[in-house]
Amino acid sequence: MFIACENKSLLLPVRTACFFLIVLTAACQSPKPATSAPISLQPYTATDQTASAGVPSGWKVQSGAQTVITLTGPQGETVSLGNTYIARNAAFQLGQPAANGVDLAMPYSATLAQKLQMVLQQGAAVGKQPFSQFVVTSTSPLQLPATLGQCARFVGGYTGSAGPAKFLIVFCSLPLDPVGDYKNIMLYASAPAATAAQSAPTAQAIFQSYRIPTAWLQRKLAPVHAPASTAASAGSSAEDLAKARAIMSSTNYAAQGSAVSANCFDLSVLRQTPAYQLPRSCGGTKPD
Repeated sequence: MFIACENKSLLLPVRTACFFLIVLTAACQSPKPATSAPISLQPYTATDQTASAGVPSGWKVQSGAQTVITLTGPQGETVSLGNTYIARNAAFQLGQPAANGVDLAMPYSATLAQKLQMVLQQGAAVGKQPFSQFVVTSTSPLQLPATLGQCARFVGGYTGSAGPAKFLIVFCSLPLDPVGDYKNIMLYASAPAATAAQSAPTAQAIFQSYRIPTAWLQRKLAPVHAPASTAASAGSSAEDLAKARAIMSSTNYAAQGSAVSANCFDLSVLRQTPAYQLPRSCGGTKPD
């Protein structure tokens, strides 16, 4: 099982996670950037060469490895990019510790918004932090081939130990593998409410500067277990496995992690390319 791209920031306190999220709210709600001077970013590449992003003046890189980069700003902002959570297709069990490379149990049939809430609830429980009043106020699906699952941009808010916070999260749930596990990928940003509007353009610029080399992105998007695997995970029923095989068949699951899929994920999720500018292979209208 490949988990090198996985980031255990599920264990981060929700106080920190909340602050990741406010920053981009204003940027998401405004389709056109404000008419201001371009934001200067200094290039940063993770020490293991798995990802890169731009760092604004006054910001600091807290960590960079295994495709995940986390930065903090001078006014309490934080941006974290590329976090991966491995889920087992089972009933949600709040606070259950991670085991055997799986971060949490949650039903694959849940909606994308429900999965996002469960991931955040689990992070709060593991980090022993309060979590309440989770509200999604805006959802914008991202155009992707069916082989990559579902992705959307969420705006909303919740309350953590530091008080109320708003957020923008880009969250993807990848297809179920034949063993009953699946990956979920998150990019998020936030800041204290008092500085959210001011910080939004900077955080948006960081988001759009995030890059993962194709080879690493292919590995990040690949299924937790190879499609040829036939071993059953604990708690996986015959019905679960049948559903997984059906998903693989209906979405040409073997193509997941291919160069085309990596390109589409890069264009739609990382570069935030509008749907009308995406090639047909990525679900857009432009010729390939």
